[in-house]
Amino acid sequence: MTGRIIKAIAGFYYVSVAGSGVYACRAKGIFRQMDLHPCVGDIADIEVTCEGDKEANVIKVHERKNLLFRPSAANVDQVLLVFALRSPKPNAGVLDRFLIQMEKTGVETVVCFNKTDLADEEEAAKWTSVYESAGYRCLTCCAAREEGIDAVKELLDGKLTVLAGPSGVGKSSLINLLSGEGRMETQEISKKLKRGRHTTRHVELIAIDEDTFIC
Repeated sequence: MTGRIIKAIAGFYYVSVAGSGVYACRAKGIFRQMDLHPCVGDIADIEVTCEGDKEANVIKVHERKNLLFRPSAANVDQVLLVFALRSPKPNAGVLDRFLIQMEKTGVETVVCFNKTDLADEEEAAKWTSVYESAGYRCLTCCAAREEGIDAVKELLDGKLTVLAGPSGVGKSSLINLLSGEGRMETQEISKKLKRGRHTTRHVELIAIDEDTFIC
């Protein structure tokens, strides 16, 4: 059976197989001998050990088209780089460093400015024009008001997309909104530091539909 690794925790790899469900898998010892570690996003062959308990072993990992390290994810189609227009305000230096890192991987990157409810149209246009002139596609949205979400969904359709960006910009809120489930914990912005608190504890692919995943 062949599926995609959607989550990896404490030595277990959770492989989603179309039409069969998700299997909790261990990796065969040969992977340690080859110094190869299965990764979220990998396409993997599994050998079922207990169908009733949905347990299996990963016996092969297919060749990857790419591998990101922060977050650790394989076979990524694109990165949605999320920054807030306010609370916290965008830091151009940080945003540029993210883009440089993504350029090195060769993965297409789209810049999304969230929290349009906290900024005026002129401010949003200023930021988008800078990065559009540099050749990047830019989106604006407001997760809190569910505005601009259709354009984001259209961008994600049929692809594996990694959401990246600083803490506090609304990545978890966007994931909850796009997935239709309260899967990701969210935190209020630190009033003293004017920045967010980290809420994501592990890498996991979330299925929007059969062939659309976000991470």
